[in-house]
Amino acid sequence: MKLAGLRKFIGENIGSVTKNVLPGTALSAGFGMLAGGPTAGLTYAATDVLGSLPATMLGRYAARNIKSPGMRNAIEGVANVAGSIGGSILGSELLAGGQQQQIAQQIEQRSVVNDLPLASQISELSPGTQYQLTGLPSSQPFEQLLSQMPRNSWTQYLSPEDQAMLQGVINPRL
Repeated sequence: MKLAGLRKFIGENIGSVTKNVLPGTALSAGFGMLAGGPTAGLTYAATDVLGSLPATMLGRYAARNIKSPGMRNAIEGVANVAGSIGGSILGSELLAGGQQQQIAQQIEQRSVVNDLPLASQISELSPGTQYQLTGLPSSQPFEQLLSQMPRNSWTQYLSPEDQAMLQGVINPRL
């Protein structure tokens, strides 16, 4: 389809597509305001429109030659929902600032709930994650056990490759 034909298609359909998208946008704005106030509501509304309007228009364009009105509506509906979900994900990223800020906020909340100093909470986590390092067994007892193994033990039943690997664990410098 040429550019002029595409412009004509968009011009003919923008009004009805907008009417189809606005109820979902209003819901996104309403739930956003309930969850995070007016700024969140406006952010979710804007990202919903930016996601679902072009997606629904693309769905209508893709279904323009399908004879069944039910099938055309289904394609448009799926495109609208997909665009709305994509817009919500974008809105969440804009509001939360990414995963690292979410992790920092959750660590801070955990320190308040557990009545612990924030510094101790951060030091007990693997950097950039919420994986707790406190209480994990160290590898030192296992290495001591391996170094104390008698020469004529169960290791004689291992294959040469496994024995070499075990020796590499026992004496990593060799």
